[in-house]
Amino acid sequence: MTPNRMTPDVLVNGQPTTSLPIDDRGFRYGDGVFETIHVCAGAPEFWHAHLQRLRLGAERLKLAWPEERRLTAEAQQLLAGSVDGVLRIWLTRGPGGAGYRPVAGQMPTRILRFSPSPAAPLSDVATRGVSLRVCQTRLGQNPALAGIKHLNRLEQVLAANEWDAPDIEGLMLDPSGNLIEGTKTNVFFIREGNLITPDLTQAGVAGIVRKIVLEEAAHTDIPVAIRPIRLAEALAADECFLTNSLIHLWPVRDLDGKAFAIGPKSGEFSRRIAARALKSRGF
Repeated sequence: MTPNRMTPDVLVNGQPTTSLPIDDRGFRYGDGVFETIHVCAGAPEFWHAHLQRLRLGAERLKLAWPEERRLTAEAQQLLAGSVDGVLRIWLTRGPGGAGYRPVAGQMPTRILRFSPSPAAPLSDVATRGVSLRVCQTRLGQNPALAGIKHLNRLEQVLAANEWDAPDIEGLMLDPSGNLIEGTKTNVFFIREGNLITPDLTQAGVAGIVRKIVLEEAAHTDIPVAIRPIRLAEALAADECFLTNSLIHLWPVRDLDGKAFAIGPKSGEFSRRIAARALKSRGF
């Protein structure tokens, strides 16, 4: 339990517990999906967008979809009296099955957990920028899993183990050398007035804030391109920034030693994301 909170920090199928069956398929095979949601004063950001992507992931994996009202009620119970922090939702296929083949008609296990924000978040990175380095670990291509947040994050684990500094993010490529995403972020480039972001139809996670940036770009005069990007083109960009649901936007100050200006477009999109996040708070 978090100090001074009267509600549980974890709910498993609606019950306050931190235990799972040893044969849960999320633990055994990574058979499930998850969402990571920013919470401000007890109010989740982009709640409906997160549920929509969670449902898309469940459909891709052919997981039974739980009642949306139940997920919402459990999240409300968990966040009652909470402060700033992170709400995580996992759906696993649940326990059972002697092999890889799932048991037909099984309802998924629902796990919700709230964690308060750390005492010293990297808030200054949003101003001074983050350093981006190219990872040796490559992302495998699989269109059946591309876009969703499934539970197998081993590629990101290996990539994130390549350095040890809080203000560095890793940029991951596919086997063909195309840029895909950061280990925990989506990536955007500004070049000659154009907004460019990698195509994610073969690999990567289609982030909630990535979607917000693309929607907001449609309200500006900035042309948008979603396509394969090579490292040489990225190094020739004028600006670069990263996004995810927790950081919103981090400008990039350098990529593998090539310095970037923290330019006006990064600032504009940061303001637009913040406004959308504020408007979205709540259930």
